[in-house]
Amino acid sequence: MTPDIESAFAAEIDRFLDEHWPGPLFRRVSPAAWEAAANRWFAALYRRGWSVPAWPQAYGGTGWSLERRFVWERAVALADAPIMDPAGVGLVGPLVQAHGSAALCERYLEDIRAARSRWAIGLSGLSMDDEGLRARRRGADYALCGTLTGIAGLGRATHALCLAAMDGGGSGVFTLSTTSDGVDLVDTQTLAFAEAQADLLSPPGAGLDALDAVLWGSQAPLAVTARVEAQLVRIRDGLAAIADGCGGYLDADADFKRRLSGLEVRLGSLRVLEARSLADRCAGEQRLGACGVKAGMLALGCADLERQLGELRIDAAGYYALPQPDPLLTDNEGPIGPGYALRPLEGMLTPLWALEAHRRLLAVQLAG
Repeated sequence: MTPDIESAFAAEIDRFLDEHWPGPLFRRVSPAAWEAAANRWFAALYRRGWSVPAWPQAYGGTGWSLERRFVWERAVALADAPIMDPAGVGLVGPLVQAHGSAALCERYLEDIRAARSRWAIGLSGLSMDDEGLRARRRGADYALCGTLTGIAGLGRATHALCLAAMDGGGSGVFTLSTTSDGVDLVDTQTLAFAEAQADLLSPPGAGLDALDAVLWGSQAPLAVTARVEAQLVRIRDGLAAIADGCGGYLDADADFKRRLSGLEVRLGSLRVLEARSLADRCAGEQRLGACGVKAGMLALGCADLERQLGELRIDAAGYYALPQPDPLLTDNEGPIGPGYALRPLEGMLTPLWALEAHRRLLAVQLAG
C-alpha cells in the first residue's frame, strides 16, 4: 500500500469514527448509554459493510489487504470503539465457513455479521474423567451430554460454542442455542446438557486442530496491542486527576507510576513482536512453525498484559471498582465514583476465552 493510499484510507476511517462513534468513553456513563452507543456503532458497521473485515468477501467481508486490516483494527482500538462479538466473528464465523454446510452458513453467519447473536465459549469440555462434555451420534445429528464449566460470556449469550470429547475418539467443536431443549443453565459459567442437539463445526475427532487453524489462520486479529495501548495512554494522561485516597493524586504515587511504566515497557516489546508477526503474514508464511508460535506468544502476552492492566485500574478506582456493570443501573442513573472506575475489569474478562484457547493450543504446538 503506497503512502498516499494509506493516508487516504486512514482519513476515511477517521471520518467514519467521527461520524459514528462518540470517542473514548473513559468517563462516567451508564451501562445503558454505553450499550446504546455500541449498538448504533455495530449498526453503522453493518450498513457500511465493515462489521467483519477479516471474513472472505463471499461471506460479507471487505476484501482488505492485511495492511489495511491492521490500520483499521488499530484505529478502532485507539478510539475505544467496541469490537464485534469476538467469539462469533473470530471463532464461530471462520469455523462455519470452513466446515459448515450451506444451511449452517445461512443459520449463523448473517446474525453474527449483523450483531444479532451473542456467543459464549466453553473449551473445558475435554475432562480426563466422566464429568466433562461428550458428544455422540444420534442419527444424522449429534447430541451433547454432561456438564461444561468455565464458560466465558454466558450471561447474555444466545448461542454457545463448545469443545467436547467424541465417543469415536478425539474432540469436536459444536454449536447450539443456549435455549435449546436439553440445555440447562446451572450458573453464570456452567451449562448442563442432556441429549441436547448440536451442530458439528469441525471434522469428527479433530476439534482442537480446527480451533488451531482458526486461531492462527488468515482471519486472526492483527493489531492486538492497540487496545492495551489505548488504556495505558488514558491512565497515564489521567494520573493528575485520579485521587490516591490519601488526599493526593496518583501522579505523585511513585509505586503506581513504576507499575505503569513496567506495563508500558512490556507493551513496547509486544509491539515489536506484533510488527514481526505482521511482516511474516504479509510475506505469506504459513501459520505453522515459528510464525504460529510468534502469533501465539503475542496473543498470550497481550491477554496477560490486559489482565495486569485491569488490576492496575482496580487499584486506581479503589472502593469504587465494580466487578461488572450494575444491572440495576440501566436507565438514567450513572454509577457512583470516578468515570475510570466504571469498567475496571473489562480488560481482565474479555480476553479470557481467547487466553484459554491460545494456551491450550500453543502448548500442543510447542510440544510437537
